[in-house]
Amino acid sequence: MMEINLSCKHLPKNVRWRRWLPLLTLFLLLPSYWSCDDSEEGRNEFISVSHVDNQTGEKVEMKPDEALNIPPKAGQLSIFVKTNTNYSVLVQSKVPANEQEEEEVIENWLKAEKVGRNEATGEDEWHLAWEAQTKDYKRRIATVSITSPEVDYGRFINIRQGFTTRLGEDFEWLKYGSSTASPNVTTNEKLIGDWTEAQKEYQWSSTIAKEEDKAYCYGKFGFIRLGDDQGHGADLITPYITDIVRDSVLLVSFDAVAYTEEDGTKDNNKLVINILNGGEFADTHTTTKTIDLDYYDPLDPDVLTTMWNKGRHNFYVVSPPERPVTANTKFQIIGGDYTLTTGNNRVFVDNFYVYRLDDVYYYLLDE
Repeated sequence: MMEINLSCKHLPKNVRWRRWLPLLTLFLLLPSYWSCDDSEEGRNEFISVSHVDNQTGEKVEMKPDEALNIPPKAGQLSIFVKTNTNYSVLVQSKVPANEQEEEEVIENWLKAEKVGRNEATGEDEWHLAWEAQTKDYKRRIATVSITSPEVDYGRFINIRQGFTTRLGEDFEWLKYGSSTASPNVTTNEKLIGDWTEAQKEYQWSSTIAKEEDKAYCYGKFGFIRLGDDQGHGADLITPYITDIVRDSVLLVSFDAVAYTEEDGTKDNNKLVINILNGGEFADTHTTTKTIDLDYYDPLDPDVLTTMWNKGRHNFYVVSPPERPVTANTKFQIIGGDYTLTTGNNRVFVDNFYVYRLDDVYYYLLDE
């Protein structure tokens, strides 16, 4: 048998062939590979997804890594699927974008439904409908999977609702009074100065007014009351939120309603909102504003839920060069004033959140 010299004279004869076995094996397998490839000749499966841009009104094809941002209120949009293969659509909820937000994933807040087909363009129209965010605007994500298992191919779209949370507080750690009693019941409520050390570590604070020895801010069962029935007002000040120093636009959101007696007598309903140590309101370019609060029905059997129906308040805060947001920026709300000349100005407060916004999300809240 003739020996083939492949410049391996320095190797023993029984090793020379081993060096070239992988190449020889590939050479022998190529014809069978070409045969398999011939059986797939002409295969060109594809899935393209389009949507109508809400700024231009034009239909645009989505990029593979593109996400759609939707507003917190309930709504729907259309996507258009064009493909030359069978496919299915699946919606799956994902965990909050901020891993520090340890909360249960809400399933089925986004649903997909096929509503028609355009034979001229070969597109299927799907409606994506979503529920409103009511308690808060924390970021949540759902993935719409458009897949063809037959060819192991698909497209994936992330739908993002809500915003990145910088401060999120629902005061669930306050357990004073009763979880079922009317908010007007004062039994066992607790002044902020008498909260436990663990509760004080949340770093919410209230100002002690001049000539007073206490701040008239009360902890209740999962929410707060500012002021009392003796003409004392009170404030509530957020903790430090160091992460906001990098943010140019913030959304400050909270629930607040004015006090109503069972006989229908109403307190004053003024609430002052102040931005401390940097930042300003986007609409007024000031650091303070006063708003009128709505009232609730204390005789409603579900008052602990319905009292907040008209209580949501949202404000955009920006960081201009002359008054930038800093690591010391805080937000303060005051029920009327610390000392009231007439009447009372009791205010209930809950669900205080500060969110980070950018250009993509700035106007979503009002859409």
